[in-house]
Amino acid sequence: MLTFKDCITTVPIFRFVYDNVHLCSPLGRKELLQTSFIAENETLETCFNEIEKVLIWQECYKDNLPKTKQLLSSIQDISGTLSRLKNNDALDDIELFEIKKSALIMHELSEILTTTPFPLFTLHNISDVIKILDPENSLLPHFYIYSSYSKELTALRNKSNTTTVPEEKEDLLWQISKLEDKIRQSLVKKLIPFAAHLEHNLQFIAKLDLWLAKAALALEWNCCKPEISDNEISYAGLFHPVVSHRLKKENTDFQPINIELKQEPCLITGANMTGKSIFLRAIAFSQWMFQFGFYVPAQKASIIPVEKIHFVAGDSDTEHTGLSSFVNEIFHIQHILQEVKENKKMLVLVDEFARTTNPKEGSALVTAFLEMMNHKKTVCLVTTHYNVEGKFRRLRVKGIQWDKLEHIKTNPHELNKYIDYQLEDCNEKTAPEEAVKVAEILAIDDAFISLVKKYL
Repeated sequence: MLTFKDCITTVPIFRFVYDNVHLCSPLGRKELLQTSFIAENETLETCFNEIEKVLIWQECYKDNLPKTKQLLSSIQDISGTLSRLKNNDALDDIELFEIKKSALIMHELSEILTTTPFPLFTLHNISDVIKILDPENSLLPHFYIYSSYSKELTALRNKSNTTTVPEEKEDLLWQISKLEDKIRQSLVKKLIPFAAHLEHNLQFIAKLDLWLAKAALALEWNCCKPEISDNEISYAGLFHPVVSHRLKKENTDFQPINIELKQEPCLITGANMTGKSIFLRAIAFSQWMFQFGFYVPAQKASIIPVEKIHFVAGDSDTEHTGLSSFVNEIFHIQHILQEVKENKKMLVLVDEFARTTNPKEGSALVTAFLEMMNHKKTVCLVTTHYNVEGKFRRLRVKGIQWDKLEHIKTNPHELNKYIDYQLEDCNEKTAPEEAVKVAEILAIDDAFISLVKKYL
């Protein structure tokens, strides 16, 4: 089962999500890393409804949010200690301290979540645990074997503190140690009935931390609650959070994208630098977020849950595999074709397939792949600069607004201002030929441009 932790290494861009999910506790981070890739409609719907309820709750009770997060940041993962407790293992003072401290935090959290009230769960009452580990009712996060646990222990400690005879003191300390061990065993037996309640609370505190983090990320990135679709992926205002974040630092805005995609192969063309690759990455990024139960980076979205997401981008991973970019690509394509034959429901995104081979063979490879992907359970997008035959849906990035660039020389960063990244349906089977014009407006050497035009 693919987990969020797996994706951090296998989907490099997903590291950006991990670094921007502001969790408070080790419990929340563990919950996130163990989150599984979700393909079931009902489970996804539950995830999105949970975030929605948390957003409403924290808006209504935002004054309680700082204290809630402070408590979350104080709690530790004591699941190992609780496992030992359930096994009736002997616990030392540090482990008993961990249980007491956690119980005190749970008690405070429970009071907040009850008085607010929180819509998704309630914590079990563990006041009896506090009474067991805090016989003096100090409510302080420390623990030792209190004298109040035993009159005999009190008497022995008093004698030990007053005696001046070394042999007698040594004997008293030995008796105290043996009695303390018995008291620890007694405490474990008293705590065992509450182990399940403590585990329940721990699990839901982890979920609470993750829900709050998901809600915060949705607000920070201005994400939307996606709808679940059976046959179409559609976005209004789709954006790529990483690119958008970078552009904001450059005082530039990401142009959001509107798109509707059926379960069919689709070919995307456009001039260099017009955002074809970024569009594919934005689709992939959003699908990953969607299938891990996050809100998605768009104004509105309707998305098909899939079993697999494939993103193939030219020379990706070639350094790690030691293979040429083309061989690496072909292996990816073979894997996709095999899963198509297995009737898997997939999102397939291929950026400039066969870009490193000659145009004649490259065009044939792209055409054949699109024909093989004409499969009712697959949404497939392929970008290319090749002229491709065949009856497929074709989209073209509107691209550079040449009318605004007449007699202008600019640089790559300024060029973004003159690009329209929206996609439009297109019937042309030839790819746009604008590379030389792009080189010209970027003020590339005049003699070089003249030679290029001569050979064209």
